[in-house]
Amino acid sequence: MGDEKGRSCYLIEKTTCCFGIYMEGNSCDVTNTYASRYRSEYTAYIIALFVVGVVSLLACILKLYYVNRAGGSAIQKQVYSFLVVASTSFVVRAVDPMGHDFIYSPLVSGMISDICTACLYSVLILSVAFWARIVLNPADTPYTEIPIRAFTALALFLTWFVFLCVRPIYLLLVWGDPRDRIFRSWHILIQYSMGPVLLLCISTLAIYFGVCIHRRLKAIREANERAMAIAVLRQSALSVKHNIVRSDSQDEPPSRSAFEDDQAKMQLNNNARILKVLVLMEILSLFAVGAQVYFLVDFIQNGCMLRREWNCSRKDGGPCALTFSMPILPFVQFAGIVVMYWSFRKTRPLTKETVTDELFSNRSFVIVMDGGASLSIPRPTAHSLRQSELQPKLKGAYTLSNHR
Repeated sequence: MGDEKGRSCYLIEKTTCCFGIYMEGNSCDVTNTYASRYRSEYTAYIIALFVVGVVSLLACILKLYYVNRAGGSAIQKQVYSFLVVASTSFVVRAVDPMGHDFIYSPLVSGMISDICTACLYSVLILSVAFWARIVLNPADTPYTEIPIRAFTALALFLTWFVFLCVRPIYLLLVWGDPRDRIFRSWHILIQYSMGPVLLLCISTLAIYFGVCIHRRLKAIREANERAMAIAVLRQSALSVKHNIVRSDSQDEPPSRSAFEDDQAKMQLNNNARILKVLVLMEILSLFAVGAQVYFLVDFIQNGCMLRREWNCSRKDGGPCALTFSMPILPFVQFAGIVVMYWSFRKTRPLTKETVTDELFSNRSFVIVMDGGASLSIPRPTAHSLRQSELQPKLKGAYTLSNHR
């Protein structure tokens, strides 16, 4: 993007230095990098990114290995594959995360960060599609599957176009702008205006379908508790009748088993867990939207230019007052990796015990879609629940929030 002569680099000869180089006198010496003005802070930032990236990368690779080994669901394999790519971006960008050390060009450093953002958006899109398939009535599957697939494809296309194509299109293709258009980074206007809108739409759908699942799980838990109470009373009545025939001294009804108490607690915990996932995802999404909007407003207030870098790299620019400002986006990205990792961490094979077989209580059969897989599971009626049947039925009724 610039003409490098000896140890100098110019975008425009004797007028504008390459991005990452500040002008000292009339010289654009390659050792006069932006990062050299705040070397200790920039080095600490690099170390932090590298450590965080290595830790998250190892964790995601290990989790993806366990998911494949345990026969986890398709959604888990997709999610952790995206998280591996997102974590790798932290390690790769740690070489020169902001392009201020004149190692990475602004195109490369920016695209590495954009790929990480696109991966996290993709995980959220896949989550919305997954939850939508669970919430919608199985009888409507022939009519709803096509819209769900269309939404997924469109959302993924927009995400990867905005974060993977816009920057290189602007910086690499020949436009009417001069060679120093890197300082007039209009691609920021597109990315940080479309990105928040896209994220807000996706997170809103995630909240909607997630709340529907939470309400359904709550209804299932309450119905199962009533069925359990009825079964216990029925068994108690049968035991009392049997004991009266045998002996009048043995008329104490059986107590609620420890297994039933533990099962009820597990159902309550799983029901609350999906609510925690929703709250964390929405808080993170809103924070990411706020961070992008803040950066966009700051960019507009500076005349739609990277004003601080522009002043330092030009001969006739203003005073060079470039200081290290801690970027918000990498911390939001890392928080996104942590939240997504925690949300899909339960590894269970796709079996009858790991699907919600009572999600639609008014159907005799339940169809659970997971990518290309589908299961048809008979649903027992409330009158057919006996004490001997109650425990295995309840065992698989609350695995929805674990994402199988």
